[in-house]
Amino acid sequence: MIENFQYEKEIFEGLPHNIVQFSFSLEDNTFKGHYKDGEINWFHPKPGHLAEDVLPHEIEEAVLKKIELELGIFLMMENFKIEKIFEGLPHEVIQFSFFMGESTFKGHYKDGEISWFHPKPWQLTEDVLPDDMELAVLKKLGPYIS
Repeated sequence: MIENFQYEKEIFEGLPHNIVQFSFSLEDNTFKGHYKDGEINWFHPKPGHLAEDVLPHEIEEAVLKKIELELGIFLMMENFKIEKIFEGLPHEVIQFSFFMGESTFKGHYKDGEISWFHPKPWQLTEDVLPDDMELAVLKKLGPYIS
């Protein structure tokens, strides 16, 4: 049903009124909104106005479920930084770094693959599965790799 789901940015990151902006595609339409504290505020157009085969509450339930499953890790990544290295050259990579708990994680993204620097997520995190962390990194990198 929902395709190309992306977290676009965090607004007021690290503050109590943190808001996450997201977008996704459905039936050749792109929808955007803000998520905060279990609620969605939709931008125009709202899914109910354009989606013909799916009820608006079904779309919202699917989006909420997706966000609540993924967002915990996404929000635990503090001070996420992205830098393109060797931009415009064949060996261009996207370098990223972030803090999670007391650890700093860094890595490169190129050709659909993440290469982690030391420490690697599976060496330090017990609460977060490495695959879930990689999925969250890919979500953060989404606007830069599309």
